[in-house]
Amino acid sequence: MMKIKKLVDRTLVLYLIIGVLNFIVCTGLMFFLFNVCGFSEHISPLVNYGLGSLIWYLSCRYVLFPAHRTTLRQLFRFVLEVIVCYLLSYYVAAPLLSGVLLRSQGVRSFFSFGGDSADMISGNCEMTIGAIVYALLNYFGQRYFVFSDRFEHAKKSGEA
Repeated sequence: MMKIKKLVDRTLVLYLIIGVLNFIVCTGLMFFLFNVCGFSEHISPLVNYGLGSLIWYLSCRYVLFPAHRTTLRQLFRFVLEVIVCYLLSYYVAAPLLSGVLLRSQGVRSFFSFGGDSADMISGNCEMTIGAIVYALLNYFGQRYFVFSDRFEHAKKSGEA
């Protein structure tokens, strides 16, 4: 129970608020680029996460885990964490899970909002799964890998 209480705090609430807004804007842009502009299912998420990562970094740096100055080590960890989360989300989890989910006609129907071609349905499904997995991995990566020293500092100060 104590571990759950440590995870559910002010930081998580702010993360969820900022995350929902970031998700709506950036994921909306990703689906627009894929379904309307004809970008590939690999380029659309790159644009999404390029913009989303900038928003996340600024949010984490100034809102979620504020503290002392930014270090080169922290910037390196941020870039590394984003790349690892992206690769795991879009090149491991999304293809595996979408392969299973798309066996269902209902799921295929749901993801046909961009068109009924197999590539559009598969792309929409993979991008959705990738976005969800990325959001989950990213929260824990930002909190415990990139900004862990800021979080510990905030906890000791009674802010978290």
